[in-house]
Amino acid sequence: MTFIADATRAKKAPAAAAGMPFRNTAGQTGTAAAATGNQEQWQVSDTDSQFDLRRRHPFARFHLLANAVQSQVARCRLRCSLDVSYGSTAGQKLDIFPAQTSKAPVFLFIHGGYFRALDKSQYRYVASRMVRQGYTVVLVNYDLAPTVRVAEIIRQVLASFHWVRENIPEWNGDPERIMLCGHSVGAFLAARILEEERPGSSGIRKAALLSGLFDLEPMKRSFLNRDLHLSDADAANLNPRAEAITERPDILVAVGSRETGQFISQSKDYSRRLANAGIRNRLMVLPRINHYSMSRLLASRRNPVMDWISGSSHS
Repeated sequence: MTFIADATRAKKAPAAAAGMPFRNTAGQTGTAAAATGNQEQWQVSDTDSQFDLRRRHPFARFHLLANAVQSQVARCRLRCSLDVSYGSTAGQKLDIFPAQTSKAPVFLFIHGGYFRALDKSQYRYVASRMVRQGYTVVLVNYDLAPTVRVAEIIRQVLASFHWVRENIPEWNGDPERIMLCGHSVGAFLAARILEEERPGSSGIRKAALLSGLFDLEPMKRSFLNRDLHLSDADAANLNPRAEAITERPDILVAVGSRETGQFISQSKDYSRRLANAGIRNRLMVLPRINHYSMSRLLASRRNPVMDWISGSSHS
C-alpha cells in the first residue's frame, strides 16, 4: 500500500552511465558504507553514508542509462529550444519543449545532484510524458559547486523562474499556470522559489517536491562539503522557510521508502513545517521507491506522483 497523508495545520558525484551527458565540477567522493538500522535515526559518523547513494543503490546506473536513452529520444522527436540563456554564465541555461497549443500550462523541472553534479540534458525524457499531457516543459540548469557557492545557485534558480515568467509565452506557455517540480536538491531550490517575495502572483498552481533535502546542516557535516564549502551561516540562513510562503499552491512532498533516513526524515519534517504554517500539503512515502526510481516516475503514465500532477487519485 502507498502511504499517503494529507498534512494540514490543526491550527497552524557520480560517474556517468555510458553515453550520458554529465556535468560534475569535482570527482565523486565518499567513504562510508550504506546506512543500516532505523531509517529515521543516524549518528554523525554515519552522515556520509546517508548521502552516498551510488554505494547504497548499485543498480542506479541502469536508471541513469534509461534516462540518457529516453532523453535522447525526446530531443529527436520533440520540438525544442536547447540551452536558452537566462543569465550570463555557462550554467544558466534552459531547455524548453513547447506545447502544441498556446496558453498551455508550464511544467518547470529543477534537477538535483547535491549542487555539484548532473545536468538538465539527463532529464529531457520528462518532456515526452508532459508534452503529451499538454504542458510546455522547461528544464533548468545552473552553475555548479565548487565553482559557485550554494547561495549563488539559489540566486540563479530564482532568476530562471523570473525569466520563465516573462518569456514563456513565446513557447506557448501560460505564466499563470505553472507546475513546479524539483528532485533531490532540486526540491530544495523549488521550495526557495515558493517562498520568494514578489509583487503579484507567482503563477504557481502546484509544486511537487520529490526526494527532497531541505536542511543544509547535515550536508555541511558530510563529505559533500569538500565541494560545497557551506559555512555555519549558510546552514542557518539558506534553508527553505515554510512559514515564508504567502501563496497557497497545492504542494506534494514525496519520498521513497527505500531512501536513506536523511531524505525520509527531511521530507516528513518539511511537510510538517508546511502544515504548521497553515499550508495544506500531501505527504507520500512510496513503497519500493528509491532516490533514482523516484525521478523515473515522471516517465510513467500511472503512478501516485503522476496521478497527483494530473489531478486524479491513485493509491
